[in-house]
Amino acid sequence: MQIKKLAVAAAAVGAVGVSLLTAAPASADYAPGPGDVVGVGSDTVQYVIDFLADGDYTGSTGYNLNRLNRVVNFDATPDANARLAYGSYGLGSSTAGAGTSGAGGTAAANFCGPGTGGTQGTGAQNSAHLGDKPCTLNPTIVLRAGLKPVQRPNGSGAGFNALKADVAAGTHNIDFARRSSAAGDTTNTYDSVNVGQDGLAILSKTGGNAVALSAAQLNAIYSCTATTWTAVGGASTATIKPILPQVGSGTRDSFLKAINGGTTALTPGPCVTDAEENDPEAIDASGDPANAIEPMSSGRLAMYQGKDSAGNPLGTSYFSDPSCIYKSTNATCVSTPVLSPDVKYWTTGTPSSGTLFNITRNLYVYFRAADVNSNIPFQPGSKQNWVRTLFYNPCGGKDLNGNTIPNAQTPCTGGGSFGPGGAPYLLGNAALVESAGVNTTSGTGTNAFGARVAGGA
Repeated sequence: MQIKKLAVAAAAVGAVGVSLLTAAPASADYAPGPGDVVGVGSDTVQYVIDFLADGDYTGSTGYNLNRLNRVVNFDATPDANARLAYGSYGLGSSTAGAGTSGAGGTAAANFCGPGTGGTQGTGAQNSAHLGDKPCTLNPTIVLRAGLKPVQRPNGSGAGFNALKADVAAGTHNIDFARRSSAAGDTTNTYDSVNVGQDGLAILSKTGGNAVALSAAQLNAIYSCTATTWTAVGGASTATIKPILPQVGSGTRDSFLKAINGGTTALTPGPCVTDAEENDPEAIDASGDPANAIEPMSSGRLAMYQGKDSAGNPLGTSYFSDPSCIYKSTNATCVSTPVLSPDVKYWTTGTPSSGTLFNITRNLYVYFRAADVNSNIPFQPGSKQNWVRTLFYNPCGGKDLNGNTIPNAQTPCTGGGSFGPGGAPYLLGNAALVESAGVNTTSGTGTNAFGARVAGGA
């Protein structure tokens, strides 16, 4: 199960589990109740909210310990290591035959099986469909108890589009969307909160042919006009293998804009292949690791290295070896139970021309602007709604009793510069965010940790 519940605590799992098993019908995953808060979207941001929800792997507890209503954070993929459910070729083989159409056929690797693939509307086909790689499972989730399953939104774009679709439909099944790039929405329907900053740099194989690269050189590589290392100052004449995160990824959008001047995303050339974002194993899985490169979140890489955002060790990698069964006694699983990719992250180095590509971007949670002043308390007996409880509690508007909260020049009820109940959970628990490798200390104004942008960043 890859749904994160802010209310789950180790000490309470047994009792809660018994309650759910005896009181609820069977379900593939926990289905949020009407009082829960539901989020979807970015792969990069998911562990920030997961850890705020459930606590982190250092033993720190999350928000929902012993609380009735929970935040349910649907991760971008159904795998706890943030991998796709199927590989890049999904079902099928590399030889003609099964899954092909017509005598002689085409290699089955060119086909996606029924229910898989990225093309909308092909999931109900009863035969394989051509040219739709990568063949992903398109896993589903139940957004609220009693509803039918829907496709799990994978990435910033998919999550925000799902939130907008929920608004357009007049429903309230999704409360927030995680984004690793600004949505640029100006409708004033949505607000956003900055949940930290994350680095974005290039990843390559340790000891491979890659060299330090500038934004201009990356533009040429991902445009497929510079195809060998010698074209960008390297010594090898080998062909570069550029990898991008999947379509709809905020990391993809941030990267393609950053290497193209910052405003408009570069259109990738035909030499570029896609992989699940922030997966360092994509380098080795590329078929040519010595020449593969991909943009990678610094926070996600820190989790592979067992470090927080400041580089402080938290132990070994968060991500376990998925080939090892639970409590395995296999010698390799005992000696090396975690994933530790053999990769180089280019945060230092001097390109042959230009400045090294190594940027910092804001990470966001988007929600309905109207929810800031919702009169529905998140927890029984509270005077705060879910937005003010978790992410942003402005010194303004009205409390849940309809009383006007004093303006910014007058301390709000509860003290400080926050509304009734004090600072939201996000600001008081920066260590949980930092366990996801995300920086909470840099930035001022709307770039500061916990800052709200009315209308969305």
